[in-house]
Amino acid sequence: MNRRPQSAQAMVEFLIIIPVLILLIFGAAQAALIYSAKNGLNYATFQAARLGAMNHAQYSDMRRGLTRGMYPMFSQYPQQDRMQHTASEVDNFILITRISPDQASFGAFAEASDALGVDAIPNDNLMFRSTQQSPVSIQDANLLKIRVQYCMRLIVPMVEHILSSASRFNADQTVGSFSEVSKLSADYSSVCAARNGFIITSEATVRMQSAAINDADYCSTGARMRCP
Repeated sequence: MNRRPQSAQAMVEFLIIIPVLILLIFGAAQAALIYSAKNGLNYATFQAARLGAMNHAQYSDMRRGLTRGMYPMFSQYPQQDRMQHTASEVDNFILITRISPDQASFGAFAEASDALGVDAIPNDNLMFRSTQQSPVSIQDANLLKIRVQYCMRLIVPMVEHILSSASRFNADQTVGSFSEVSKLSADYSSVCAARNGFIITSEATVRMQSAAINDADYCSTGARMRCP
């Protein structure tokens, strides 16, 4: 009996299936790396919010917290170069959005502070202050909430182009389609610059431990922070 037709059919099926199988394996590997990076970013975002809450919600201190928190994510680099690389990632591929307190809260509650020399949202005696909302209460204005968007570099071949294109489409559609969400998100090019990466996002909320100072002037200079 001639078995050549059956053998040829098996080869054709193999050639059709193997690229899909390889793509699935590579995709699973990259997904595991993204999951690990998301966990690391969650920790780093909390560290950024914690330091920001203790230091008047200033970007420089939130950046310091992010750098500390993301340091373990780059253990593949030599120890003497790891901190420099982490700082470079934070400065070039991280965008912080200060969701709360927003500009309206500063306009409603900020007052002159002799100790700080600038206007700040009071952080003392909150339980005795009015709970009137204007547009939120002063108690809610003392919640520091930040959103951190990180453009993660994709290293697995083949799937990097697919995932970076999907991330670009998702980021641009989110900003373009929903006005409220666009205040809290940024388009792909704002986060990733020239990198073909995948945007991962994390949020953290911490009660302010110091009087919040409006960092809007710093936001307007093109730094890696947005102040809706």
